[in-house]
Amino acid sequence: MAAPEYGRIWGGIGTYVSQLLRGMGPRHEVTIFGGSEAASSDPRVTTVPLTNGGGVMANYLKFQLALRRRLPHLIRQYRPDLFVVHHAQMPDLLTSTKACPVVVTTHTTILGQSRGIQQARRRGSPLDDSEKTTMTVLPALLPAEVYYWKRVRHALFVSNAVRAEVMGTYLPRLRTSATVPNGLSLDDAPPATERPDDEGSILFTGRLLGWKGLSVLLHALPYLPRRERLYVTGSGQVETWRRHAETLGLGADRVQFLGVIPRPELLARLQRASLVVVPSFMESCPYSLIEAMALGKPIVASSVPGIRDMVVDGESALLVPPGDPKALASAMERILADEALGHRIGAAAADRARERFSLARMCDETVRYFETVLAAS
Repeated sequence: MAAPEYGRIWGGIGTYVSQLLRGMGPRHEVTIFGGSEAASSDPRVTTVPLTNGGGVMANYLKFQLALRRRLPHLIRQYRPDLFVVHHAQMPDLLTSTKACPVVVTTHTTILGQSRGIQQARRRGSPLDDSEKTTMTVLPALLPAEVYYWKRVRHALFVSNAVRAEVMGTYLPRLRTSATVPNGLSLDDAPPATERPDDEGSILFTGRLLGWKGLSVLLHALPYLPRRERLYVTGSGQVETWRRHAETLGLGADRVQFLGVIPRPELLARLQRASLVVVPSFMESCPYSLIEAMALGKPIVASSVPGIRDMVVDGESALLVPPGDPKALASAMERILADEALGHRIGAAAADRARERFSLARMCDETVRYFETVLAAS
């Protein structure tokens, strides 16, 4: 398995790989090529660091070059039945192998991310360095992604939204494919509290990227009739976002930027939050949403294809047009002002998470697809 995000705090793909490894079961041995921080206590999982850190985009390029140099030897050493790579940044772009079938697990695309970045930029949002780099080199990245998809033969998609984007844009010549939504285990979640102990608190969790819509959420806060406090967790340029909030008149009494926090603390904050907001301009199958659903939290989110795949508007979440702070504030106020509504939406979200986004379901369906690929090869 090739995933430069594994062992890093880069969001969904790293979380996905960690969850998949947790649930694969004793009959599978996995060798994973990741970043310098990659490590596993599981004796069935061998980790091979290929890169030594650095910025996000630079790390991806280093990983591609390292994989090109080392893959033939690694294939001979580990003799895999299957080689799984994780896309949006095409870790195997510069290499290929005929020694075993290759599955591209597709979390998002460069094209989809660039569209989200463009929408964020048009609305004056701060952008992460990785987003700025993506837009600068986009004229080279998009042709590379077109070339990449022309050679993919086996693809696993994490949502119908990203599948539709790939199939409609790149027209790949796939031999096999499957859609398996992300799954999550909450075995490490703290015991549920009776009720939130931060009444009126709002939580945003995820990488601090422009396309995640955090600026829209910050613009929405002044429209709320009461002064709820927003807690923001996640990796990124925290000081840039704190200054952005201050330009909107939002001080520490309204917004607290917590940066990266340990997972137990994150789950505890999710338990205590009155409301979770996912205001992204694009998504595939975000773990921030799955975590909130699994913990039965009321959710307000953007009505984008990936999120509409996961929740039902008015039942398991309230959905609003992306980029509309007034609509976002109105939906947030509906939940904060109506405890019964919030409880009903949270309970429906938890039911949906148990049904569709369990780790056992994800791992079972993923292994079945891998077996399909092996049979077809």
